[in-house]
Amino acid sequence: MFLTMKVAFRNISRQKKRSFLLAGAIAFGMLVITLINALTGGVVGNIRDNFSHALGGHVFIMGREWTDAGQMIMKIRPDGRLDRLLEENAAQIEGFTRRSQAMPSLIFGSKQTMHLLYGVDFEEEDKLLGSLAVTEGSLNEVLTQDDVIILPQPVAERLGVLVGETLLIRLETLTGQQNVGEVKVAALIEDQEQLGLSASYISRSYLNALLGMDPHEYQLLNMFVTDLDGVEIFARTFREALRNPDEQEEVEAEAEPEVSVTVGGMPIDPLPQQEEVTRWEGTRYQVMNINQIMEAVELVVGVLNRVGLVIFLILLVVTMVGITNTFRMMMIERTKEIGTMRAFGMHQKQVKHIFLWEAVFLGLLGCLAGLVLSAVVTLVVGSIRFNAAPSMQFFLDDGRISFALSLPETILNTALVVFTSLIAAYWPARAAAKLSPMKALSSHT
Repeated sequence: MFLTMKVAFRNISRQKKRSFLLAGAIAFGMLVITLINALTGGVVGNIRDNFSHALGGHVFIMGREWTDAGQMIMKIRPDGRLDRLLEENAAQIEGFTRRSQAMPSLIFGSKQTMHLLYGVDFEEEDKLLGSLAVTEGSLNEVLTQDDVIILPQPVAERLGVLVGETLLIRLETLTGQQNVGEVKVAALIEDQEQLGLSASYISRSYLNALLGMDPHEYQLLNMFVTDLDGVEIFARTFREALRNPDEQEEVEAEAEPEVSVTVGGMPIDPLPQQEEVTRWEGTRYQVMNINQIMEAVELVVGVLNRVGLVIFLILLVVTMVGITNTFRMMMIERTKEIGTMRAFGMHQKQVKHIFLWEAVFLGLLGCLAGLVLSAVVTLVVGSIRFNAAPSMQFFLDDGRISFALSLPETILNTALVVFTSLIAAYWPARAAAKLSPMKALSSHT
């Protein structure tokens, strides 16, 4: 085997120009698919980071409870179960954020619109301000004043409000009373509604005052985790541990199969009735994670990766044709050489393996060259800071394009290249192995 590999490598090195062209074609295909995969991986990473800062974490815990007056409110109170969980999983938690939220009417003049509003401690969430793409105004005021608001650009356009002007916030307190507040527009930011993220931001203490809560209280407990790969398991741990016994019974009841009656294949069940919300004791928690919110983005990126794979496969098919034709020429040129090796006792299988090993070496060299070129391109492009439009900042890392390539994708692409190279070289290798030694030695080629 070692002798066969040595002969195959010698054959590649003695035909430098031809080997360079074949390996170059393979390297170009590897460069294209590597850059596409790395670019989409970097974009997803940047969007996930910006999403996590805009939403305040990777895992989100919301609490709901009933008041004595029979109203369901969203609030997180001191809870021993939650405290124990946080203590037990402290090693996996990088940081916390605490928020309030509401869906108030924003009013300016005769115009109004309803929009999601987050109450944020801006000093606690310093990375949030860095993730927002400001189109007008400045974020400096939010650190010194409570009665200012950050609005998405489309919301400001619907209201006709400009930076520095004052608008009204009308909402219900947790006890169901109407309340109104005045806030000044400090800045307008790029909206990412197409990605499922559209929210305004205000001081948590100011929003709490409008909701009838104390300044230190909160409705959402968000956590940044140290390992994003384990965020699903982390969120499931909290979800299951915070589930009340009555919730477990409801989950088991919903899992039971429903019996339906049909006549002639048509169901005759009564019309479904609207589900009634049963009052419960204590706090019920809802736990979500960043991956659930990123599903739409992952689908878009998946389509882009599939397009890149199609382009890569087309390039591989073209390269396969070139490899097949080149190996046919090589077989013709080495006819006497093959006859000599067969006359000295080399088996047909060994001759075929020499050609196949040449294809493997060409594929590996092409992949290596493609990976080196892609590394150079990513380093150069990744070091450039682009003055991109605010709408593009959400996909960038501080104005720079990020590239992130996973090892499994690299191994898969390399294996695909080597496999297609072997397929392209197989038939010429098989034909070379079947050459008769006497005919090969008497050949004039």
